[in-house]
Amino acid sequence: MANAQISLSSPSAALVASSRRRMRRRLIRKLPNLVVLAIAGVIMLFPLLWVLSTALGKGTGGLASGSLLPDGVTLANFRTIFNVSASQDPVLRWLLNSVGVSLVAAVLVALIDSLAAFSLARLSFRGSKVIFYIVVSSLMVPFIALLLPLFLWFQYLGLLNTYGALVLPYTANAFGVFLLYQFFLAIPTELQDAAVADGATRFQIWWKIFVPLSIGITVTLGLLTFMGVYNDFFWPLVATSSPTMRTITVGIEIVAIGQYQTNYTALMALTVVSVIPMLVAFIFAQRRLVEGIAFAGIQG
Repeated sequence: MANAQISLSSPSAALVASSRRRMRRRLIRKLPNLVVLAIAGVIMLFPLLWVLSTALGKGTGGLASGSLLPDGVTLANFRTIFNVSASQDPVLRWLLNSVGVSLVAAVLVALIDSLAAFSLARLSFRGSKVIFYIVVSSLMVPFIALLLPLFLWFQYLGLLNTYGALVLPYTANAFGVFLLYQFFLAIPTELQDAAVADGATRFQIWWKIFVPLSIGITVTLGLLTFMGVYNDFFWPLVATSSPTMRTITVGIEIVAIGQYQTNYTALMALTVVSVIPMLVAFIFAQRRLVEGIAFAGIQG
């Protein structure tokens, strides 16, 4: 009986040993790649760690040496940038402006681009293809070429230095129309035909069929829009003039220039604070973002 147990257990033990040998060989083959990726990761993380170290450090001793270890950890730099906000640099107001403008722009882009893409992809009307090609061709026009006409138009409307000037230029973009257009084309026409047979209107078809199916790609578009608007610098700099209407990117530039000299530790602290909203948005929308990127890869 004992011999029978040994003969039964020996094949499984051999399989386990063989599996372990294969895993070791695979790990040895991948080791050079892992080392290269680890080195690249450290190089990419160095500036971020240096910014965080400077923001938490006392004085500016570590700036010249590039040391990752602060000469004493303190939150005084963060208190400094918020203490002067009421009189000189309204950091909290800059943050609220950036987050609010970016959120509103992301929602409007998702709504308007979704409606436009649905109309161009699934509604039959004369000239739809021409309109789509015109919209896509606008991607080749750089924003800097539109800066002066936009500025003059908003000046004529009296919207400069208002939230309207910060939001309206971002409310629709050709990239979002193109992205959702490709997605809507891939949805089976049988779903739309069945809804039409049931008496659904065009708006109901879009809202009850296409919107739920495109949640992942729409959230991806919204997150990309949020990050793009949040990081934009040039248009908020041109369109606003009062300190309370500035965004965080313009605020960082104001702190960087300074009146007489630059307070680098406060500047790094403000930089760390400015990253937090985007980090939070990415964490909450990470799963949808991965789904959207995966879909874009499959469509491509």
